[in-house]
Amino acid sequence: MIKAVTFDLWNTLISDRNYDDLRIRCLAKILSQQNIIKDYNEISEAISAAHERAHKVWEKENYRYVSVDERLEYLLENLKVNLPKNLKLSIVKEFKEAILKDPPSLVEGVQKVLESLKPDYKLGIICDTGITPGNILRIILERAQILGFFEVTVFSDEVGYNKPHRHMFETALKELRVETSEAIHVGDLLQTDVAGAKAMGMKAVWFNRGGLVKTDQCAPDFEVDALTQLTHILKEIR
Repeated sequence: MIKAVTFDLWNTLISDRNYDDLRIRCLAKILSQQNIIKDYNEISEAISAAHERAHKVWEKENYRYVSVDERLEYLLENLKVNLPKNLKLSIVKEFKEAILKDPPSLVEGVQKVLESLKPDYKLGIICDTGITPGNILRIILERAQILGFFEVTVFSDEVGYNKPHRHMFETALKELRVETSEAIHVGDLLQTDVAGAKAMGMKAVWFNRGGLVKTDQCAPDFEVDALTQLTHILKEIR
């Protein structure tokens, strides 16, 4: 019997957005105040390189989460820039909070689905974080008036690993006080959401809004293209 439903965040509950432009402009301004002139393209390439390095760490180091501080060090190294510690801390803060200047919107149907599920299921979030950390994402969820639906919010910057590492799912299930067979996970990525949940023994729903083709390696139990379809699935398997 399913007792808990966990959700991915980006492109499942809130629409994915790229905030690199804000971060590039912020860094360019801070550097110029230090009489260090780097143009937009230089900084953009350095940020892209930092993202690529974080992905390689994910691939080669057992899905380890790469902190914003570590990303910034690599970025500045690419730019051949040395900065004092206090200035680095200021940049990290600006990078983390960039999302607050223009928050992302909820995916269609989220409020309705959460309202329908809350009376019967324990709800949680299992989310990979890149530069925007869990404490900032909780602010976004609170402002969107959906944070209160969730008993548990698990973010990779706080756990130290990204999905599909089992520790992400174990943390959520432990806090929700349910067994793996009593939980179902909903997410948009086969390689992280579906593969991670299935490896744990959970059921998995692939939220496939883009009409992508699923792979045999990460086969979900269910597939939906709208969140509202989730309520019908849960009624069928309850």
